[in-house]
Amino acid sequence: MKQFITFITLLLAIQTARSQNAARHSFSCTASRLDKVLSEIEQQFEVKYSYVDSLVAPKTIAVLPADYTLQELHSQIALQTELVFVKIDERYYSIYGATEGTIKLEQLKEILVEGFLSKGINKVGQKVIISPQSVEALPGVTDADILLSLQQLPGVKSPNETASGLHVRGGTSDQNLIMWDGIRLYHPGHLFGMISGFNPNVEQTVHYYNKATNPKFGERISSVIDIKTTDKIPDELKVSAGLNMLNADVYAKVPLVKNKLGLQLSGRKSFTEWWQSPTFDALADKVFQNTNFRDFNDNNHFQFVDYSAKLNFKGTENTAISVTGIFIDNHLNFNTVNKNSETKNQNMDIRNYGYSLNWSQKYSSKFQQKLLLYYSAYNFGYDKKQFFATGGSDRFEKLNRITDSGAELNFTYTATDKVFLEFGYQLLGNDISHSFTSGNKNIKIVLDQKRLFNVSHVGYAQAKYEWKQWNFQTGARYNHFEKLNSGSFEPRIFVQRNLNDAFVWQLSYERKSQIMSQVRESQANDLSLENYVWILSDNAAYPIQKANQYTIGVIYKKRSWLFDVDAYYKTISGITSLSFGFMHPYDSALHNGNGFTKGIDILIQKSAPDWRAWVTYTYQDSQNRYDGLNNGKYFPINSENKHALNISFHKKWKNISAAAGWFWHTGKPYSLLDANNQLISFNSERLPNYHRLDISAFHAFRKQKSWSGKVGFSVFNAYNRRSVISKEYERLYKNVTDFFNSNYTVQNYHSLGITPNIFVRINF
Repeated sequence: MKQFITFITLLLAIQTARSQNAARHSFSCTASRLDKVLSEIEQQFEVKYSYVDSLVAPKTIAVLPADYTLQELHSQIALQTELVFVKIDERYYSIYGATEGTIKLEQLKEILVEGFLSKGINKVGQKVIISPQSVEALPGVTDADILLSLQQLPGVKSPNETASGLHVRGGTSDQNLIMWDGIRLYHPGHLFGMISGFNPNVEQTVHYYNKATNPKFGERISSVIDIKTTDKIPDELKVSAGLNMLNADVYAKVPLVKNKLGLQLSGRKSFTEWWQSPTFDALADKVFQNTNFRDFNDNNHFQFVDYSAKLNFKGTENTAISVTGIFIDNHLNFNTVNKNSETKNQNMDIRNYGYSLNWSQKYSSKFQQKLLLYYSAYNFGYDKKQFFATGGSDRFEKLNRITDSGAELNFTYTATDKVFLEFGYQLLGNDISHSFTSGNKNIKIVLDQKRLFNVSHVGYAQAKYEWKQWNFQTGARYNHFEKLNSGSFEPRIFVQRNLNDAFVWQLSYERKSQIMSQVRESQANDLSLENYVWILSDNAAYPIQKANQYTIGVIYKKRSWLFDVDAYYKTISGITSLSFGFMHPYDSALHNGNGFTKGIDILIQKSAPDWRAWVTYTYQDSQNRYDGLNNGKYFPINSENKHALNISFHKKWKNISAAAGWFWHTGKPYSLLDANNQLISFNSERLPNYHRLDISAFHAFRKQKSWSGKVGFSVFNAYNRRSVISKEYERLYKNVTDFFNSNYTVQNYHSLGITPNIFVRINF
């Protein structure tokens, strides 16, 4: 650690010495063709532009002689041509028209697909980039909810119809790494996951990986959702405020020191504790089905809030420092009285909050350094008290806490215009505990209690190399888990080949590991959606989870048509029957196992200037096997939807944008018990097929410099079809004999019914 601090101090000294070396170059042109100008800028600033030739070729610009930064030249070009520059990463930029809505596939060394499903969603190589503020209407999505928007992508599913319960290529929701400016999020949802837990109206960019993940990302074995809020310092005060049928929010960008210091603030709060709208009633009916939570009012209520703040400092053109904070909270308070005058009070509070510091320093046009320091905390508390008419009482309490902190030092080096290097070191610490207690006035019994912690040391490196029509990305990550006395070597490979002007072929491989996961607890808990608890691997009962994924795919783009096909095979080891969501009432023991997923994701899209249509299809075969279950044979996982189809259409009329989508998938598997409560088969039966129709639309008005706004609506499940999405067996304990002779009742969980929402947003 002393060496690490010394190294940071040395870098700070170097930064101070070089802080005045702004990246400026002498530049001028007179009535020059824009494509020629862009070529000169690429050479001087060592960047790459992606654009359609027909968009840029007719335009000319003039720039007075002076020393310019890259951003200043972009501003000059945008002012004279009404073109928009979008930063893809540190080197690549995309150019499109201000009113453009069509898809463009530019044959760079790294492929770029703009308008992937919607304007504001782009695909670069192996990742998808979403800019929520630019996303047009998506079926059933209100206010560009980030996690709901991701579910429009092939291969991303939510078997329980929640926003945060994303299952990616056979993975579970706890196997997704979700970060907000480097802060790890463990409960990224509101209302038991029905909507995202972060304000989608904050200016931000989402980087989503489902294959060949950059080796700087680890910690989870499924996808990565890396959310980065803007680092721009505003020139003037800008405020955005919105209202829908669940919550109100506000977002402000405040300039403190011109071009040097800026502040971003956001807040969102529900009003469900004061008014239960039809939207809330529909969500509550789905979330609290098969429980005794009914009749929400001023005394029995659910509420949520989230806040975020970010302070941006730009010392020079090459130096940027930001400090970010986020707070997410859900609270439930409910009281019931039965016919015997017995009262029950249930309180639940779920909090996820954290802070991060990001420092970016560009030492030259080729060498850059980034430092991340972060702290994240997750607190879950559930307290159930029951008071009897005789004066006695019972109490059950469940606690789950996580403290996650770390540091990352990252370097990037552009060796040549064909070779790009990235490497770094991470120090990660995890402290996880949980406890279940039960008792009455006189006695307290600890049902289960555990606390574990670990420190991880990580080194990683990646190289990008371009050669003719080939693009190679190779890298590796090594994790040393100090308390577990174990390590994990994780290679990552991505290969891309431009076969011709229309076809691009891709191949990838990645290995990942995970030491934190959620397991299902079977204690007395009336909250069916919150019966999971985070635990840390002990390398014994809960081993380290490891996954390998192989993919091969083809992208075809010709004029207005786009075809994207990706086939994959994924293996996973170190799973347990509880951590992977497999638990049946006849067997609550812990079983270790492994599994595989094989599948294919397909996207077909057709675009025109004012409309877009797309079809996505996913085939997925996910199976696990466990020691001591089903004679060690494979069987389908609980969350598997073998076939999933989405047909969507988007249309734009001037300031009106509308979308409709029909979603269909096969039902999840379930097991059968006979009349004697004996198991007949493991997940051999299927629930009925699921389908729904979602609609969204909005109208943008008053697009003036002083203020603008939009109003819209969304309807989830427009024809109100209530499908059975889950079947569970609940063990009954009516008398003493039930402890020795199993007796069960079947609980069917239905999908969300018709759910309308209306929103309005004003920007000024």
